[in-house]
Amino acid sequence: MTTDAGDVGEAWRLTCKICGWLCAWLGSDCQAAHASISKQSGAWERTHSNEWALWSTISDQQRERLDTAKRIRSEDPEAAFRIYLEVADSGVAWAMESVGYLYEEGIIVAKDCEQAMTYYRRAIEAGSWMATLKYASLLADLGHFDTCETILQDGVQADFVPAFYWLARVRLKRSKNRRTCCAIRPLLEHAADAGHPAAALLLARLKFRGKFGIREIPQGFRESLQVFDRTYAADSAAEASAIPEAA
Repeated sequence: MTTDAGDVGEAWRLTCKICGWLCAWLGSDCQAAHASISKQSGAWERTHSNEWALWSTISDQQRERLDTAKRIRSEDPEAAFRIYLEVADSGVAWAMESVGYLYEEGIIVAKDCEQAMTYYRRAIEAGSWMATLKYASLLADLGHFDTCETILQDGVQADFVPAFYWLARVRLKRSKNRRTCCAIRPLLEHAADAGHPAAALLLARLKFRGKFGIREIPQGFRESLQVFDRTYAADSAAEASAIPEAA
């Protein structure tokens, strides 16, 4: 069965309103729901990377220095940044990634994408998988798509699951045609099956938009609802289990 172009066009118009409609139907704010999914995805990626393993290798003295930097960032940003640099230059991958992020976002230091890429590369060489994602994302933002895909392909080859999602996302950013959507489907399915929240939502949305054929539109709708349901459930569980901070 072939899909009529008019049917696909109608499916696309319908899905332009999917997020707002779903959130209204579920009694939630669309922007807040997407923020929750993004936050949960970031946490999921850190959990499924070697971030904690790298943190565990940091000496007590280096951790104390990083804690000091965090504590004084608002009152003395220049001193805080010097500490981050000091720890990064001592060979700590976690600190290298942090310095790269500060340069990329222009936080407590002037925005400098070249310096950001330098520190991301150093962090990658020191073993940081999260730095790989940040480096690839920055490359994509700067339009260096081929290099970005090469970096993410390395992650896919190593079965670093977050790289599957980000490679699919970058390829979709380059082209949203149906052929591309079908090509990235296995990447999204692998990440979604592993539990990546954003991958599950993107896969469901592509189904609902008719990118895999009109017959999968109902399934995409149901899966979108399931992603939102899981998001709200995870938020509620986090609130219920939260431990109050000491004064």
